[in-house]
Amino acid sequence: EVATDPAADPRPLVEVVTDMQVDAFPGGAIVRATGLTPTQGWWEAELVELPIDEDGVLVLEFRLLPPIEITDVNTPQSRTVTVGTSFSEVKLAKISRIVVQGKTNARASAR
Repeated sequence: EVATDPAADPRPLVEVVTDMQVDAFPGGAIVRATGLTPTQGWWEAELVELPIDEDGVLVLEFRLLPPIEITDVNTPQSRTVTVGTSFSEVKLAKISRIVVQGKTNARASAR
């Protein structure tokens, strides 16, 4: 697993995080987040992990790249992006709360 430096990540945060869920599976959990972009065509979405703080809070920044060319605004359904990542039980043991951060809001789930 390669850790990226969020400060060096050129991708902006998603405009709005509309949904977030944590689903358990044998050996860990999957964190899924859905966001709404200002236009169509956003890509290369990822939940970028920040270091776990002293209170056990893990912040995941919802980052993605804007379209290469000018695109339409169109319907909310056409501007919705969903991304996910998984965590092992070992990593989850250190986490008390997971936060998915967007540009204008955040969604959280406590363990």
